[in-house]
Amino acid sequence: MNFEGVTVRELLRLPILKDAKVIGGEQGLDRIVRYIDIMEVPDIKGWLREGELILTTGYSIRHDPGLLEDVVEQLDLANAAALAVKPERFITKIPQEVIDKSNLHHIPLIQIPPGIPYIDITYNMMEQILDRQAALLRRSEEVYKALTNLVLNNSGLQVMADNVAELIQCPVWVISNTGDVLVSSPQDTQITASMKTRHWDVTVEKQFVGKLIVGKEQLDEFEQVCVEQARLVFSLELMRRKIALDTEVKLRGSFFEELLMGLPLSRQEVDDKGRKLGLLPGWIWEVGMIEGEPSHFEEQSSFLTELQALIQRHSEQRKVRVRSHVQRLGERLILLLATGSSTDPPKKLPAGQEDIKEWPQLLAPLLAKWSGLRTGFGSKCSLWEVHRSYIEARKAIIIGSHLDRNKTVFTFNDVEMFQLLLDASEHVSFDELMDKKIGKLSLYDKQNGTNLVSTLYYYLATGGSLMETARLLYVHRNSVKYRMDRIKEIVGKDFDNPLNRFVYYLCTAFYLLKKED
Repeated sequence: MNFEGVTVRELLRLPILKDAKVIGGEQGLDRIVRYIDIMEVPDIKGWLREGELILTTGYSIRHDPGLLEDVVEQLDLANAAALAVKPERFITKIPQEVIDKSNLHHIPLIQIPPGIPYIDITYNMMEQILDRQAALLRRSEEVYKALTNLVLNNSGLQVMADNVAELIQCPVWVISNTGDVLVSSPQDTQITASMKTRHWDVTVEKQFVGKLIVGKEQLDEFEQVCVEQARLVFSLELMRRKIALDTEVKLRGSFFEELLMGLPLSRQEVDDKGRKLGLLPGWIWEVGMIEGEPSHFEEQSSFLTELQALIQRHSEQRKVRVRSHVQRLGERLILLLATGSSTDPPKKLPAGQEDIKEWPQLLAPLLAKWSGLRTGFGSKCSLWEVHRSYIEARKAIIIGSHLDRNKTVFTFNDVEMFQLLLDASEHVSFDELMDKKIGKLSLYDKQNGTNLVSTLYYYLATGGSLMETARLLYVHRNSVKYRMDRIKEIVGKDFDNPLNRFVYYLCTAFYLLKKED
């Protein structure tokens, strides 16, 4: 706790100093006094402290009172409190130059009446300072006990914030490390740019977890004590919440691992375990899988922190507050994303806020910011079917990345037809049809180092757009036009015919999928 002290003005109200006079530096009467010392020699440079009040009879400078000017200079440099002089015995008169210097630096120059012993002055001053400090310590302990009891009684952040706001008589906010408002008092009070505020970091286990913000710039000693105690108890509360959350996440992670591995659990077992972990059976789920640089998936990485914050924020904005989950599995990141049940009543959204988008749409902008990531999303399912959605997410990445080298986010719904085609090829041979339709193109590519099969696929996939095909292949539009003319010569077909488009689209897609196996 940083004890400020007592002002010079307050000390001058002591009965022992009722006859003392301020003869210079009146503008500095609100300087803080923390210490009192007696000057025995004129050379005080190097041992003055901030907040120090110096008493002197002037004996050591009786032959040259002008040395007091240098004393005032040194007091100013040390940000000391004041200079008190008993001049009658050794200095008949304080020079005007000294008074002018004290006025210049706002260092109070106090003339002490003769006959008052130093011991009486120092005793009364220190008693005042120590009494103030003791009172502040007592109040600090009371605040600490009151706030700590709130933590021990699990009163919650809102009650704690309300108590702190009442103590310091201004609004308070606790902000998470991602910038979200965890709590405010009064509740729902918004921070505006015009507000005058101060903030302090809140840490848990030496890690920055958020900020405590108060709605005023200047705080007195007691308010500063309240803020220091508030930081401590908010840290304790956030640590308690973190431990509880970490335990819950660990339990949910173990449960989800069982589901992802496809262990033989009955639907009833899944529903019962889910309920115990706050996962309601009616929720709809979909699995996302992210592949990429492993460093992105490490704890506290920028990507993982941003991803978890985004998922948490949008989970809370659903029709009902759901609990999604992010888990690392080997070299991949698995997202278990929940939405409310279709039977849930609609959630009232704030004015101007759009309806909640699908998870792939919500996460795509963030995923696009980080290079080298590929993400697949399985189809929606119930909790006991997440293993199927997990397999689908993996297939979405494999099939999607083979068919479109530029995309990084794939959904199983987009590639489901191609999966059926691959499944069917295990029982029915498509090689003869593929060779009949694009065999010549494939042979031409192998002999000439071209990629006409890929060009035809992208041309058909984009609905016959030369510009879009050129963009996907990173070539000029005229190059695509030339290739398409050559393709038509080789296969002898006109791709304006819808049936031809369909057949050749499937054949080229199947060729690309099998080629990459």
